[in-house]
Amino acid sequence: MTSSSQANNQDSSASTGGNPDFKHNLNMSEFVQVDRKVFFAAAERNKGVILDQLKPYLEKARLVLEVGSGSGQHTHHFSEAFPNVTFQPTEYDVNLLPSIEDYSRDLNQVGHHIKTPLELDATKQEHWLQVLKSGQEEQQKTGKDTSEEGKGCYDLVMTTNVFHISPWIVSQSIIQGAGQVLKKGGFFVAYGPFKRNGVFSTETNREFDNTLRGRNPSWGVRDLEEIEAVAKNEAGMILSRVVDMPSNNYMVFFEKQ
Repeated sequence: MTSSSQANNQDSSASTGGNPDFKHNLNMSEFVQVDRKVFFAAAERNKGVILDQLKPYLEKARLVLEVGSGSGQHTHHFSEAFPNVTFQPTEYDVNLLPSIEDYSRDLNQVGHHIKTPLELDATKQEHWLQVLKSGQEEQQKTGKDTSEEGKGCYDLVMTTNVFHISPWIVSQSIIQGAGQVLKKGGFFVAYGPFKRNGVFSTETNREFDNTLRGRNPSWGVRDLEEIEAVAKNEAGMILSRVVDMPSNNYMVFFEKQ
């Protein structure tokens, strides 16, 4: 969600001991933790506008993978709006899995379909194989298995605010993994700040990039054209849509060929 992936960008080991005071994680996002649930302020702010753009895709989807589910707030929000869609949350930081489980349990108790969250280090092929297996088992269970063995089974793969706070190899691995687990005609969606043709959309994003690289030289605002090249050449996906979003962000949509 606001974070999640391979760069230790969420300091989920920090605990408030049940005291709901705002803290800051390693990527400077505000969060609060009560019992097992973690609440990220940024995830709460952007979940609505992200869902607005996802609705046409979720209306047609049966099985959705979220890469980097963070606290579980986005999965919860999206499932609330689409109770018949099955969501598979994943997270690099295993300390956040209990939070995802608790958000999921609230909805699963009233008939929604959020699967047990999986650990996903995008750079590990064995983790992607587990994600693929989980999706194929879900299809078989519901009698809607239209995928071939070893082929993609997800209708939609999404990731939010991960690319700029993780090393480039993580971005590449997420794109490659999405291409592996998506059905033909499925979509990969990424939300966050991006450059276009090497140019920052605003001076604020340039300053943000400098701040990120100051904290970790392997982080930074990615160039959309570089992402597009990886998607096309290494994952069999074509850029289909770019949407301007609030706070100098974009949502980018790639279709699996």
